Amino acid sequence: MAQLQAQLDAYGVQVELAAEAYNGARWQLGQVNARIADNQAQTAATTKRLAASRAALSKRLRSLYANPEPSLIEVLVASGSVTAVVDQLDMLDRVAQQDGRVVGGLREQKARLVQLRERLEEDRQSAAQALEGREREKARIEQLLAERQAVLEGASEELRGLIAAEERRRAREAAVQAAIARRRQAAQTTPAGEVERSSPAPAAASEPSEPPVSAPAAAPSGEPERPAAPAPSGSGNARAAQIAMTQLGVPYVWGGASPSQGFDCSGLASWAYGQIGKSVPHFTGAIWSAFPRVPSGQLAPGDLVFFRPDLGHMGIYIGGGQYVNAPQTGDVVKVSSLAGRSDYQGAVRP
Repeated sequence: MAQLQAQLDAYGVQVELAAEAYNGARWQLGQVNARIADNQAQTAATTKRLAASRAALSKRLRSLYANPEPSLIEVLVASGSVTAVVDQLDMLDRVAQQDGRVVGGLREQKARLVQLRERLEEDRQSAAQALEGREREKARIEQLLAERQAVLEGASEELRGLIAAEERRRAREAAVQAAIARRRQAAQTTPAGEVERSSPAPAAASEPSEPPVSAPAAAPSGEPERPAAPAPSGSGNARAAQIAMTQLGVPYVWGGASPSQGFDCSGLASWAYGQIGKSVPHFTGAIWSAFPRVPSGQLAPGDLVFFRPDLGHMGIYIGGGQYVNAPQTGDVVKVSSLAGRSDYQGAVRP
């Protein structure tokens, strides 16, 4: 039974990694589509300005054809004084400058349109690649889940029963955690800023209050490490942790980001923070890059903690050395201990 559970859990880890790759491709596609929409809006505005500049230049050329500008001799002859000559020449100079601005603007707008169209083509190619990546990871996830199911179905009836019992035990444990959290919240009227009192925690009293490593690991994929600096206060973030705790027992579902659909690890963070009006991407890599790092020893409820060198898993810190997370296929949203992880990478604060 232990061997079978380990095999199923290994599939769960692979599914979670593929799920975050899928989330990354989907996030990238969203970013590119946003750029395409912005590009199209800029193109429309530039085209409109170009048409206006062309109309102004055309009107000016028709005017010059019908009424040519007087020569210097004509100005001298027609003017009654030196002052009038100066005024007339000054006016003609201003008209020439205005004509020059119209022509210059026309050239700039045409060049801008060329740049926008080139960027649009690049973004369309990027969107196609992101879409292919998303579908590729989706197919990989479905294959892994099918293999996991085949392993489970290939086990004896007794082993399948033991696995099902283990899954029920996990669900009951999460339900107990949820009940404890609800009772504590009902018994206390605590401002969100009082982080330790307002952060529910399960009964393991011996767990440490700090993460098991002294400092965040180096940023993945060659990303330069940010200089150490005090993290922002994260006002209201403890509330996001409390909201995430209300979802204990909800099943892990890859790509999920709602109570009705289920959650994956980044989907839980994205949904919980969305409930307090803060935008957190549904992708671990984007979350890691978007927010300031939390210095070692300064974790507070609501901070987002990351695991594995590839940032394949994350959770929401709730205090007391614990975090709430959606672990993997076959599991549910639950509270886990930082002390149980040797692959902690660091934390960020939205």
